[in-house]
Amino acid sequence: MSLYYILDPNILADKRLTPVDFKVYCGLVSYMQSKTGKCFPRYATIAKRIGVSKRSVQRSCQNLAKLHLITKKRLQSTNEYLLSQQFTLEQNITKKRVSSLSGYSERYKRNVLIKPFKYNQYSFNSKRSTFSPPGTDKPTLSYKGDTYEECGSEGHWHEFYCKKNGKKIKRHSFKNIIEEVETSEKKFEAAAKKVVA
Repeated sequence: MSLYYILDPNILADKRLTPVDFKVYCGLVSYMQSKTGKCFPRYATIAKRIGVSKRSVQRSCQNLAKLHLITKKRLQSTNEYLLSQQFTLEQNITKKRVSSLSGYSERYKRNVLIKPFKYNQYSFNSKRSTFSPPGTDKPTLSYKGDTYEECGSEGHWHEFYCKKNGKKIKRHSFKNIIEEVETSEKKFEAAAKKVVA
């Protein structure tokens, strides 16, 4: 049983549901197991929780099953309810939240809300570089189909390196700007072209 849950706004706007149907659905969601999307409350338990009669809960469960919002299966002493739509919604939101917390994007979003120099161990105008210690998980960034790994930072710029093609890019910590960095090979080629010309 969960103390709070996410509810699909389409359920709230569904005109086919009566107020009792909606309350029963919310009651079932409150009992749903987050790992399986199933719950096993009895009619009397749901009725007591939401403040309606047992018969109203039975009618609402039948209506919810007809609308394919729940799947009901009779067990020996109770029913098994599968709330597949609600389970899918919660799984997607959980995955997005986990990826935003573990990914690099959350760091930039926080920097927009709080002044960026608070995250820099040096002063605001510092030009010194900081590098991640070895053995730590480095943030990655996808850019033009390639995956780049952070290799260092200077001021508000974070530098990323692609092992596959040897290219480097840099990203501003709160302006969300990405620029390609000229490596020594590119500089050498550019200088060679000028000499030949």
